[in-house]
Amino acid sequence: CSQPSLDANPQAKGYKILTVRANKHLNRMRAWDRASVLTYAVYWGVAYMILNVIVSQLTVVFLSWMIEKTANFSMLAVTGIMCGVGVLMFLLPPVPGVPVYLTLGIVLTAQGYETIGWYYAVLFSTAVGLGLKLFSSALQQKLIGENLSHYVKIRQFVNINSNLMKAMRLVLGKGGLSVPKVAILIGGPDWPTSVLCGIMKLS
Repeated sequence: CSQPSLDANPQAKGYKILTVRANKHLNRMRAWDRASVLTYAVYWGVAYMILNVIVSQLTVVFLSWMIEKTANFSMLAVTGIMCGVGVLMFLLPPVPGVPVYLTLGIVLTAQGYETIGWYYAVLFSTAVGLGLKLFSSALQQKLIGENLSHYVKIRQFVNINSNLMKAMRLVLGKGGLSVPKVAILIGGPDWPTSVLCGIMKLS
């Protein structure tokens, strides 16, 4: 939508390259306490390093250690261990899913190729990974999301009544697999998408 120019606002002079709304935002930012803003920026930077860098690296190290420890186990035992560890890691928000998939492909394929061959071992590890992901998504939605939906603070935090959330509810609430629905489910981050579906009490 078009914004009114600053020429129509006699109080907003000196910033003629900006619209009235942009000028208001700029003036509001100028009134911020810069020390507090920079302090919170450092906090967010530390949180990002912990969640997206350190946790990711520790996840890879842990899964590498588990590959080494389960090298001599049977395929059935390794499958059970990987299912338990995989579900637990999928339920943790900062843990990425890619290392879990890679570990499943490495461990289960290496354990199964001697008994069922490479082709079926790859299919088996793919099926286990898909099953773990779907089961974990259901747990995130039902166990975490629907329980969080009872808290008003949580609903306010995720802006449950915003236009964005209403649009997501409208798209995801329709039956079948439409292009917008698949785009939200696949394009969105795994944990937040599943939990938000639970908070919105989608089936």
